[in-house]
Amino acid sequence: FLTLAGIMIVGLSTAWAGKADEKTEKDVTIDQVPAAVKTTIQKEAGDNKIEEIEEVSKDGKVVYYEAEWKTGGKEIEIKVDPSGKLLSKEVEDDDDDD
Repeated sequence: FLTLAGIMIVGLSTAWAGKADEKTEKDVTIDQVPAAVKTTIQKEAGDNKIEEIEEVSKDGKVVYYEAEWKTGGKEIEIKVDPSGKLLSKEVEDDDDDD
């Protein structure tokens, strides 16, 4: 037979298991990111128009920001951690215009 405490533990562990590693993405503007992130994004993008910035969270905590822009027929995507450190930069051919 289950005690009330046992039922609560099972319920909590089930709820926690459903939320584990939950990644969420939210569109944000350049003015909504921390100052250090804004500086890094603007430095990397230069004069190019930033097309999208997403705040990526895991378990409710911001893990990184992802920014995208186009330049010279290429699509650039960077990931920046909340402290402003550049985590990655990808350059892809922009096939949208073909």
